[in-house]
Amino acid sequence: MALFIGVFTGCMIMSAWYPFLAMEAMAGVIINSLTDHWNIQVLIIIIMLGGLFGLIVRSGGSAAFGKLIGSKIKTRKGAQGASWLLGIMIFFDDYFNVLTNGSVMRPLTDSYNVSRERLSYIIDSTAVGICLIVPLSSWVAFICSLIAESFASTGIQGDPFAVFISCIPYNYYAWLSLLMVILSTFSGLNIGLMAKAEKRAASTGVVCEKTFSGGNADEDEFSSIEQKSGKAVDMIAPIILLISLAVFFMFYTGGLLETYNFIEAFNNMDGMRALIYSISISIVFSMIFYSARRLSRVGESITAFITGAKSMLFVALLLTFAWSIGGICEELKTAEYLLSLLAGNLSGSIVPLLIFVVSIIITVATGATWGTYAIMIPLAVPLAVGMDANVLACITAVIGGGGCGANCSPLADTSILASASAKIRLIDHVKTQLPYSLTCAGIACVGYALSGFFGAGSSPFAPLAAVFVLLIGAVVAHDLRDSDIRKPGDGY
Repeated sequence: MALFIGVFTGCMIMSAWYPFLAMEAMAGVIINSLTDHWNIQVLIIIIMLGGLFGLIVRSGGSAAFGKLIGSKIKTRKGAQGASWLLGIMIFFDDYFNVLTNGSVMRPLTDSYNVSRERLSYIIDSTAVGICLIVPLSSWVAFICSLIAESFASTGIQGDPFAVFISCIPYNYYAWLSLLMVILSTFSGLNIGLMAKAEKRAASTGVVCEKTFSGGNADEDEFSSIEQKSGKAVDMIAPIILLISLAVFFMFYTGGLLETYNFIEAFNNMDGMRALIYSISISIVFSMIFYSARRLSRVGESITAFITGAKSMLFVALLLTFAWSIGGICEELKTAEYLLSLLAGNLSGSIVPLLIFVVSIIITVATGATWGTYAIMIPLAVPLAVGMDANVLACITAVIGGGGCGANCSPLADTSILASASAKIRLIDHVKTQLPYSLTCAGIACVGYALSGFFGAGSSPFAPLAAVFVLLIGAVVAHDLRDSDIRKPGDGY
């Protein structure tokens, strides 16, 4: 409802406050969102992935895998750490990361009474953080294309991929978000509403108050199709095949078989098309595999696929309204307006910090991480050159700021998908994750301030070490402050 009102309000502004014109404009905005080439691919992927997970549940493989992992992991912290580790391993696409991680790890974390709020935080922060620093993700290909264009327009020489590699140590927010997840997991750091959620889950066994679509926590749309005779291999085989095919097709769509150059193929890859190919093959494989193992006849598999696909329809609805908000903000020049308010006569030393803050604000306001990159990287490079600031730090401030904004915004694709994957209300996910993201953002600001102070060409490692020490110190200080009031069984 909030997204609907936001879209309609934006259309009222665009239509000079005439309600009927606003309704017509709203229809046009939503249609444009649904017919956008990129958005169509995203919808296809999430619906197909939902169908694939329906097939896996039908086979009984997910339940068997949960029991297998549960026999190896004995604690709540171990279950959370396993989710973090899985998120680190699936580094090549954020959508695939959050949807797979939630589906695989949710039964395990539920069995240890880990709150869904906690799980969705781990999923979201890990997926965004790892995709920003590992140079083999769908995000990086897009960022490299923007770097190439920006360098060409300002006359800077440099290979975009090599530039991104050089930017990795400057991505203070991404490093901090990954470190915060693992530190908070094993130190028991639960801030604000997260502490309340964890205490509820540990003491009552209620892992969430409401599911993603607003239903009761114990509702499960897959309960009618699941059968109990599957083995762990019935989940592991399709997932391994899916990951392997995704990596192969990413390089294939980049022309690897034509050029035999991995870097060139990576720069030209089509990650969304690669995922569609790999998911399609995995679905066909799963149907044949389960039929051969006499776990699910073809007709039963089709029913399971439809059940899984239907579970993603509310996600698709929410994404459509979020994309519509982004389209309206683009039409109203929201990002440019925010930039004009914050930019002015600046010292070069403050440019990286300012760019980081502006990138966060734009992403939170629009929910469009890649839209922020498309706007800010072409502005950040010439601004850094003109102000004699650190170019690499300024580029990475955009990248990290967009990632931080995605973790903080209820309009961001990854926030929506992470909460859907963990089966938790979107607003519950955002409210409980926000203190962790803002803590990392505040400490990252120190890093960018130091990079600006040291000037162009300075090393990122001293600021990186400083922000690591600050985060660890903050966690230890919080732990010492609360140690005297914690009690066994509190869920902290």
